[in-house]
Amino acid sequence: MKLMKIKAILISLLAFVAIQLPAQDKMLDLLKSELKSQMTTLQKGEYPPYYMNYRVIDNYSRVIRSSMGATNTIEEDKQVIFVPQIRIGSPEFDNFHESQNGVMISRFMGPPTVLLPKDLQNGLESFKQIIKEEVNSRYKFAINSLDRAKAKKGVQVENLDKSPDFTKAKAEKYFEPALKEDKIALDMDQWQKKLNKYSGLFAENKDVVSSNTTLSYKVWRKYFVSTEGAEIAENRVYISLSIRAITMADDGMELPLYKSYFGFSLDELPEEAEIIKDIKEMSAKLSKLKVAPLVQPYTGPALLSGSASGVFFHEIFGHRVEGQKMKSDSDGQTFKNMIGEGVLPKSLSVYMDPTMKKYHGNSLNGYYIFDDQGVRGERVEVVKNGKLENFLMTRTGLDGFPKSNGHARAEFEYDPTSRQSNLIVETNEYKTDAELRKLLIDETKKQGKEYGYFFKAVTGGFTQTGRTGANSFNVTPLEVYKIFVDGREDELVRGVDMIGTPLSMFSNIEFAGGDFEIFTGTCGASSGNVPVTAISPTILVNKVELQKKAKPTVTPALLPRP
Repeated sequence: MKLMKIKAILISLLAFVAIQLPAQDKMLDLLKSELKSQMTTLQKGEYPPYYMNYRVIDNYSRVIRSSMGATNTIEEDKQVIFVPQIRIGSPEFDNFHESQNGVMISRFMGPPTVLLPKDLQNGLESFKQIIKEEVNSRYKFAINSLDRAKAKKGVQVENLDKSPDFTKAKAEKYFEPALKEDKIALDMDQWQKKLNKYSGLFAENKDVVSSNTTLSYKVWRKYFVSTEGAEIAENRVYISLSIRAITMADDGMELPLYKSYFGFSLDELPEEAEIIKDIKEMSAKLSKLKVAPLVQPYTGPALLSGSASGVFFHEIFGHRVEGQKMKSDSDGQTFKNMIGEGVLPKSLSVYMDPTMKKYHGNSLNGYYIFDDQGVRGERVEVVKNGKLENFLMTRTGLDGFPKSNGHARAEFEYDPTSRQSNLIVETNEYKTDAELRKLLIDETKKQGKEYGYFFKAVTGGFTQTGRTGANSFNVTPLEVYKIFVDGREDELVRGVDMIGTPLSMFSNIEFAGGDFEIFTGTCGASSGNVPVTAISPTILVNKVELQKKAKPTVTPALLPRP
């Protein structure tokens, strides 16, 4: 009798515990079941996979755009995107040996997007059929890819890199409950009014030819399951408020300015008074930019603000330490054989840290827990006191770097490759803003120049890292000032691009300091667009090269804007 009572109590306790534990996600369970089923089926084929994973991104996005005081567009969309990966051959040599992608990619459109039903309850059979068809398609492509890689291996000069195509990693289990509706609610009407108010402030300035304010609210629920046993369900929320306005010079050159704010929740965005203050400052600066003189080609010293140098490091350095691309002989491999060598001044260190969610209270766009291969993100000391120490690694090995450090990233439908996360530049020889300015003037005098330059703001840039063209970069400044050696007032100028080659540019960095600034953006590269952040101090460069922007093709308006 006592035994029966104890048994009943235990059953009741177990039932109570089951209720208290977070309910398993239906999507996760279905993915695990389908992965097991498809792996069993494909194992019977001529080319049995040695590894498979499924990624699903449940993407719920809301975007509101306003222009010159009026709502432009309102978008609300939900997509459930499915991306399988199938690896055949062996970890040492597999179907990804020659290509990072497991599916045919159009040169202009990217890989096809495979959508799963939004309602699993009523679309279960469709869900299973879509998965089956896409897996079969990728499997056929995997066989062709492996055959091509084997054929190429037989005729090409042997690649000196002996590292495996797929390295070992811990199979993680991690579960976050799906976010509740009240946690991701957005008052669309209220935000339309706010954005209209913000963009409308620019309409008060006749020099402004267009203005746009955009609120982008993205909620991603990311799933990852693998045949190694990884099971991950993770939430990511990205909220950005961006402000853009354009003026036009008399010669037709369009001159934009940007400002953006980022947070993981709406209450992390600035108060309205701060945003309005920033808008008024932007508007006044646009009027000055409209009549600013055009820059002539120049080589000489310059200061790059924290946000400008952050973009500079992202473009000319960050893309060259993405390890997976160095596996290919077509890559320029700028730093591949420079581990332990000095690549920057001894005063500078650079690290990438996706685990850093905030920096001095500011939310960081490059934060995540797991990368898109299910590997936990790690802080990577890339450069320590000027010496190169590490690369951003995925599960694709590189000689001397046999494991991933959690930097495999991709936009929804792409296969992941090495990408940047949060890039942080630090100095152990700090200079104040006043000291940096004096050092700039001293260097300018030394070079016999009338003035140097200060790059206050940039919008981004691009870089070439392959062997088929020059390993060059181009950074696009927005706000640039001449700093005169004779003490004259700084002069705002326009129409300039910063160009150069990376190793030459690095050798010209002298000092760093001033205020650290954060550049929040989206990086577009071979695996699509991924959110990133760059944090850097102001840097002094003893030689930059500037070229004129392309000649405007726009005809200026004959009459002022009404």
